Amino acid sequence: MTDRTVLIVDDDHEMALAVADILSGGNTRCELATCGASALEACGRFSFDVVVSDIRMPGMDGLELMAHLRQLQPALPVILVTAEGSIGAAVEAAKHGAFQYLVKPFEGHELREVVDDAVAQHPRPLRASPEAVVEAGMSDLLGTSAAMTRLREKIHLVAAASAPVLVMGETGTGKELVAHAIHRCSPRHGRPFVTVNAAAVPESLLESEMFGHVRGAFTGATQTHRGLFNEANGGTLFLDEIGDMPLGLQSKLLRVLQSGEVRSVGSGRLDCVDVRVIAATHRSLPDLVKEGRFREDLYYRLDVISIKVPPLRARKEDIPRLATTFVARARERAPQSVVSSLSDDLVALLSAGHWPGNVRELQSTIERLVVFAGAEVAEPRHLDLVEGELELRPRARRSADPLTVDLGSTLDDVVHAHVERVLAHTEGHKARAAKILGVDLSTLYRWQHKWQL
Repeated sequence: MTDRTVLIVDDDHEMALAVADILSGGNTRCELATCGASALEACGRFSFDVVVSDIRMPGMDGLELMAHLRQLQPALPVILVTAEGSIGAAVEAAKHGAFQYLVKPFEGHELREVVDDAVAQHPRPLRASPEAVVEAGMSDLLGTSAAMTRLREKIHLVAAASAPVLVMGETGTGKELVAHAIHRCSPRHGRPFVTVNAAAVPESLLESEMFGHVRGAFTGATQTHRGLFNEANGGTLFLDEIGDMPLGLQSKLLRVLQSGEVRSVGSGRLDCVDVRVIAATHRSLPDLVKEGRFREDLYYRLDVISIKVPPLRARKEDIPRLATTFVARARERAPQSVVSSLSDDLVALLSAGHWPGNVRELQSTIERLVVFAGAEVAEPRHLDLVEGELELRPRARRSADPLTVDLGSTLDDVVHAHVERVLAHTEGHKARAAKILGVDLSTLYRWQHKWQL
């Protein structure tokens, strides 16, 4: 008979040993976990044939553990055990998908028979090799340049650790893809990957979103809400744009990183969570620390391991492959398009670009080409159909008519003159002008109103 491994979960260590004594021997090996969080961690690192779990445990109970396991490994059979043989508990166990429900005390042969049945009905699926897991985890990181090769090597090393990671890089470089790759290559790859953008959620809601709240905690809190830390328990929480997190929440995040405990808004209870935090930013956190906008102790807690994502201009040799991939993806979203490829001249032109918006800008440009080009092979001339000012030449060549500055001019005068000049160059196209100036469109509108341009 094939060897099998059973995970026994019980906060009563003596009881867990007793169950292990019943099942161990012959072709059966047992592993012990004393709480739900450690059970989830064990299931991420090892492959089990069946889980035998107590229902009544502090923190994450057997039913909550069941819910997590059903999401992560739907085929893994779980046998729930309790000293309270109520009909209600049995119904709850069935609802959560328990293979069987046993009431203490039970005979040893009963447990062995149930485990035999569970293994027979749910044979363990083949587990991917570590090499295959890493290869799959890196699949979205396209490119063979030296910069990307170094990045993948660093991700491979970082993934095996459990310390927080700080991912840095310009906007559009793919910081979230790097965070995904770290998670997918790690022992946590079968568990939740949860994302929150600190800049996208209103400050008034961010605390509740991250830590959860209880019913009645504030006006409008009509029901209890599990926070993202609890949703990510056993897995990874990706905090994007961490530099925009309000200072008040930074202190609460620091406490979670230090203690592994989360307190929901309005609750007096602390929940233990096992979450790896990956934070990302395009800002300079040391500068924000100096400005008093980011806690120094949180910065050092997050910056245990740091990864810098290279900008596209540092790996231009990857652009041809990226372009080919983006054409294929764009065609899936625009099946009516006749564009099937890019000409060599166009690829060469794209490869010479500066791309301040990095990979995201390149992908958006190609998406627009696929929609507007109207030819089977897109050519450089088709770039005229693409909205926006593309930096496809070195910056020094963009100013054939340099702006002369009167040394008696104020800075306001110089900015005013340059904005007028750029608007004239773009024939009033505000989006292109804002891109050349490196400002938001709202800033350009404000300047226009100020100077009556």
